[in-house]
Amino acid sequence: MRAVAGRGGAMPGLRTVVFIAARQIWDRKVLNSIAVGGVVLGVLVLIVLNGIMGGLHGKFTDAILCISPHVIVYDTELRPAPTMIERYVGGPSVAHVAHQSPPDRQARLARPKEIARTLRGIPGVAAAAPSIDGTVLLEFGGKTRGVDIRGIDPVEQEKVTSIAPFVIAGKLSALKTETDGFVVGAGLAQLLGLHVGDVVRISSEYGEPLNLRIVAIYESGVPPVDKTRCFALLRNAQAVLGRHDVISRVEVRLDDPERAGRYAAAFEHVFGYDAESWQEANANFLSAFKMQDTVCAFVIAALLLVGGFGILAVQIMIVLQKQRDIAVLRSFGMRRLDILFIFLLQGFAIALTGGLVGDGLGKVLLKFLSTLKVKMEGGAVKSDTFLVAEDPRYYLYGLGFALLVGMTAAILPAWRGAQVEPVDVLRGQTG
Repeated sequence: MRAVAGRGGAMPGLRTVVFIAARQIWDRKVLNSIAVGGVVLGVLVLIVLNGIMGGLHGKFTDAILCISPHVIVYDTELRPAPTMIERYVGGPSVAHVAHQSPPDRQARLARPKEIARTLRGIPGVAAAAPSIDGTVLLEFGGKTRGVDIRGIDPVEQEKVTSIAPFVIAGKLSALKTETDGFVVGAGLAQLLGLHVGDVVRISSEYGEPLNLRIVAIYESGVPPVDKTRCFALLRNAQAVLGRHDVISRVEVRLDDPERAGRYAAAFEHVFGYDAESWQEANANFLSAFKMQDTVCAFVIAALLLVGGFGILAVQIMIVLQKQRDIAVLRSFGMRRLDILFIFLLQGFAIALTGGLVGDGLGKVLLKFLSTLKVKMEGGAVKSDTFLVAEDPRYYLYGLGFALLVGMTAAILPAWRGAQVEPVDVLRGQTG
């Protein structure tokens, strides 16, 4: 008792409080191990799910930012020129339009080279390249498929979207030297049985059919892109689309892709044409990732709460079983605050142990998943293994949430244990 009361009846020190808390944990090894297991499970799921979701999102974002421009300035006018009647009368000439037929004038960017040159001079813009896009029919070996053709200047386009790192067959440089060069995605090549050197026929409703030779095949890892997007020289794409000397868009690469939305709004204000950021262009995929993240957050929160309830149940059971011991400690000079610290330390120790073990198991499991062979194809991304992003922040989040849940769960039993009155307990025990 002298160790508890201290010399001359002094209050117990921190070492005594820690010793009692550790002794209580050791005496209830099985119950505390169950509580630790609940925390481990919650932290493990947090790390693994975040790692997998982060890997999918990161793979898709990296591929899109490499294969697609950050901002596209389209040929859609936001401030169309006034009609001849409006210019004549000096203002609006129609109060209500019941039905308007689409204009016969072909949409195009006015002075696209000047727009591209101006864009390159804006701070934060790394490169800008004029291009044209449209839908054409691709014929090969009796098979026909609609594809998205991009007419580009290879030299300028390479500064905006570098396709070369994704080329798996042929040479992208051949597109610069061959007048009939054509580049297709790996998904389209697999569907139609295309190889480098094959000649395909492309046609559209308005232009003239062309026979082009495949000089390169690329694979971005994004199936929707690999199955539909093709590249040709600007003049060839203009001819097959029936839009000679027309530029329908200017593609822009930024120093900071995350600010694409702000730049797109600024471009619309300056040039008067519709501008779209990469986030807007891929909003359907990004919204799906956000939904997945939300579902994962609910699952992780539920598992961590289960771990917290485990700590709560164990601590309440210990308080109920140890009321006589608490009364004895109080009678030998322990304050309510000391009793409170004892049970809070137990909750902290359980949560810390569960968090550290969960972090360790999560790291091992992520390492294993990153080497596990799977065939992931047909969705937003394509991969032969689990796509895993090992971010150190996940381990800190796991440990932090474990401590938060553990300490929160320990507050109620700790407060209840601190309220035990030694006289009432000892009177009940002896009577």
